[in-house]
Amino acid sequence: MGQDAGAQAATGLPPTRKGKATREKLLAAAAVAFGQHGYNAVRITDIVAEAGISHGLFYRHFADKDAILLALLDQLNEELRRTTARTVGEADSLSLERLEARNIQFFRDYRRDRLLLRVAREAAAQQEHSDFRRVWLQMRDRFVARTERWLERLVTSGAVPPLADISMVAEGLSSLTEQLAYVQVGLAAQEPDDAFIERLGKACGLIWYRTISGQPQ
Repeated sequence: MGQDAGAQAATGLPPTRKGKATREKLLAAAAVAFGQHGYNAVRITDIVAEAGISHGLFYRHFADKDAILLALLDQLNEELRRTTARTVGEADSLSLERLEARNIQFFRDYRRDRLLLRVAREAAAQQEHSDFRRVWLQMRDRFVARTERWLERLVTSGAVPPLADISMVAEGLSSLTEQLAYVQVGLAAQEPDDAFIERLGKACGLIWYRTISGQPQ
């Protein structure tokens, strides 16, 4: 149970419609505040000012800034859970076009939540034994595991040559994509436009294709 849910449970009453609306407003404001100030610099004052809500109402829903960031990350995790079914490029076949399309879509999705994803990664790196690291690893491990299963199917079907270490290939390709997203999208001074996202996705798709197929293209 998250700290915010625990605070609600302590009252003995289910959240009201107004309470849910207040919570959603706080979460939206926190996403903006964390994106603007970063994990270390953001203050509760920044969040409540953005939301137009009092400090007292904030503490009725969340214990501190860590609790509200965890709630935001849980939302992201749930969204990823719903979208980790087979996506473009994950049929049991291999083509450069599918991999380009898959990576373009990934970078578009990353762009949508780029500031929050950047803060999540930074918080996870700073606190080794924390819920931030747990949630972050859950998000990325889901993608790595999905890629590994896909590679196993490709090898089993004979669509690609045998890979000596499928799990490490999946980890390497996923880490490459994650780092490109963090540096080129998350850390960008301005939100990348569609043309840049397409270039990034095509370049990344080509690297995936050549690594998996062993063919130039």
